[in-house]
Amino acid sequence: MITIACDNCEREFFVETAEAGGKVKCPDCGDVNRVPEPGPAQDAAADADAPQPGDANRPAGKGLPPDHGPEQDICVIRPAMFRAHPFRGLLLLSLLVGGGVLVILAMMPEAVPPQLAGLGVVMMLAAAVWWVVWFVSAHLWVKLRISNKRTIRRDGIIRRHTSEVLHDHVRNVEIRQTIIQRVFNVGYLGISSSGQDGIEIEILDIPEPYKVKALIDEYRDM
Repeated sequence: MITIACDNCEREFFVETAEAGGKVKCPDCGDVNRVPEPGPAQDAAADADAPQPGDANRPAGKGLPPDHGPEQDICVIRPAMFRAHPFRGLLLLSLLVGGGVLVILAMMPEAVPPQLAGLGVVMMLAAAVWWVVWFVSAHLWVKLRISNKRTIRRDGIIRRHTSEVLHDHVRNVEIRQTIIQRVFNVGYLGISSSGQDGIEIEILDIPEPYKVKALIDEYRDM
């Protein structure tokens, strides 16, 4: 570990030795600082300041960096589909079932004209295409990965866009729910960090958002 004193607010914080020579943001004020190359004096200071056995149980405020061990995935969360859009789901189901009923009735000419079988097939195909597009765009396209060190949002399947926030830098976790979303326990989740002004990670239709917030809070430096 390397200890850095922020050029702007003079707060000391720790970075991994692998970041030497690069640039990092101060977790307090967001100022960009250059990471010095480690030397004998820096190594000695880092060894003295590094968490010792038993430090994990010491109370907050000791100036120790949180240590949750090697990074491990806790869970992967994807936006809900039918829970987030129940009326759309009912419409899709009605289209599928209605098309199937027309196909079955068309097999009995005395009930309905045989020509309605084509309409039934079209309705079923439309429902299938709609479900596939909805599943890919709303469920597969976006995912939220939570590890013991950070929260990562990834968009896309072939081409990807990634945003992440370290748990130790989380400043606020925002949750929004409409009345219907509260009934089905889904909602909006937004995460902002101490180094940025706006919300860095946003995701809609997240299932059980308060449980997700509680999981992130377990690993925050609060």
